[in-house]
Amino acid sequence: MFKQAALQNDINSSSYALVGEELSNTLQQATNIFETFLAERHDLRLLDECEMALRQIGGTLRLIEVRGAALIADEMRSLCQAIVSNTAALPDAQLNALSTAFFVLPRYLEFVQSRGNEIPLMAITHANELREAHRQLLLPDSYFCKNDAYVFSRDSELKLRSQAMAPDALAELLKRVRQSYQRALLGLLRDAQPAMQFTLMSRALRRLCGALPAGRNQRFWLLASAVIEAFAQGGLELNPRRKRLLTGLDGALRRLGSDKPGDEILEQELLFLLRLSSWQEGFNGKLLQAIGTRPFDINDAEIQRLRTQMLGLSYDTVSSVLNELRAELRHAKDILELLAQHGRSDDEEIRPLSELLQQGADVLLVLNLPSLSEVLGRYAGVLLDLIGSDLSNARAVLEELAETLLFIESSLAQIDRRKLNYDELNALSIDKRDSISADNQVSEATAIVIEEAKSAIGMIKRAIASYIDSGFDSTHIANVPSSLSSVRGAFDILKMRRLAAVTGSATRFVKTFMGRERSDAQRDAQALETLADAMISVEYYLGELESRHIPDEKILLIAEDSLKQLGFPVEMAQDTGNAAS
Repeated sequence: MFKQAALQNDINSSSYALVGEELSNTLQQATNIFETFLAERHDLRLLDECEMALRQIGGTLRLIEVRGAALIADEMRSLCQAIVSNTAALPDAQLNALSTAFFVLPRYLEFVQSRGNEIPLMAITHANELREAHRQLLLPDSYFCKNDAYVFSRDSELKLRSQAMAPDALAELLKRVRQSYQRALLGLLRDAQPAMQFTLMSRALRRLCGALPAGRNQRFWLLASAVIEAFAQGGLELNPRRKRLLTGLDGALRRLGSDKPGDEILEQELLFLLRLSSWQEGFNGKLLQAIGTRPFDINDAEIQRLRTQMLGLSYDTVSSVLNELRAELRHAKDILELLAQHGRSDDEEIRPLSELLQQGADVLLVLNLPSLSEVLGRYAGVLLDLIGSDLSNARAVLEELAETLLFIESSLAQIDRRKLNYDELNALSIDKRDSISADNQVSEATAIVIEEAKSAIGMIKRAIASYIDSGFDSTHIANVPSSLSSVRGAFDILKMRRLAAVTGSATRFVKTFMGRERSDAQRDAQALETLADAMISVEYYLGELESRHIPDEKILLIAEDSLKQLGFPVEMAQDTGNAAS
């Protein structure tokens, strides 16, 4: 009856990786052109160049199905065209909207890449800011969701008991309800005490629902009343496009006394907001149950929080700061070790370390890591209390501080590797010391294995090429089986089962190939080319694992298909495993 939709869409990481660098370069090029235009203002050809770059960006994003980012790029391009066509003036509002979009779009893309999925709804706000700048109709929240054939007011049989009223009395009630609604709506449009205005709206619509006879109109206004209640309870953020929707309800009240059919598009938007609301208590929850649907997989409050995170410091900025901070923490550990060894507690020995920790705490606070900042700041104070004391009695404190510094450094390393996403980064706390430290050790070991495996595979590819070029001199591939075996062993230790299975099959093929009784130059060369395809697939997968940490498992399908063609199918191909576990 009713489709259950998710607002979060997984992206194809391998497709994104193929175009990511070019996409970033084109976006930077467009940004530079726009900044040049802002400095000069007279050369509209620069905006034409900018529009062409944005057209390419939008097309690429649609191709890899990052729909929210594509929408922002398309609206930026449309605004560029509008500015160019209006040669009489260069409105600051339009240029400011474009400037903001050039700030937002790269952060949106970075946010999507770090999460591995997209929430296109997050792009609607930014797209509408661009549309509003040149007076285009605002897009609804449900823009990216296909409308369902099911219409609640038309298809449901839900009924609410109502008090029968004479036509004249009902008309008079409708008049009073609309007047109350309009007064509250005017207050909302002026941003005057929104909570009170929503309360007035809610009371007016409840009276209306209690007076309407059971049927389609009553069901529509029950839905509208539930959405107003969600606003009143803080379950929905009020923004310009939602103010337009509330204005649309005033039009629906005006039509209520006529024979005109209801607005199904408006109703679909109301239902979307009801499912999106973070307020799902009482009547709202019961109404969703009666409609036969559930809330979305992410609510409006979470989207607001994620948008705030997205517009914060970029990962590139954070990464450079993290590298400096990790170096300072390593320096702090060295000073702490010296203190523990010689036991001196005079001011000139301890105060520099305390100041170093406080500086680190301040940086962590800027990076939106308040829990870690608090811990480091507390230890900065503890160290000052140790000035002039016998450090042999404070060994437990110093050891605990050393463990804390190691934990924080491990946490920062995991953030820098993007092994912690935005949500986990904000939830980071001292309580996760053991798991973070363990994960960091695994990550470091994985990084070493990946580097060695890439070197080994590079050697194998060169050996295959040398073997063919030399007229099949087997000495060139003599070490290939042992190289593959060592790589497979490392993959096994780190539980990279699928990679281990691929390299295991490749090892068996090479051993069989080297032990064959007859050779055929053409057939052997073709077989080794197929093996090289498999090695390139593994190499590309490892490169993705090294740079993105969560590669697309489909990359290994090429290796598995190649080995299957060689007659050595991968035995564990069905076990995708956990690439970085």
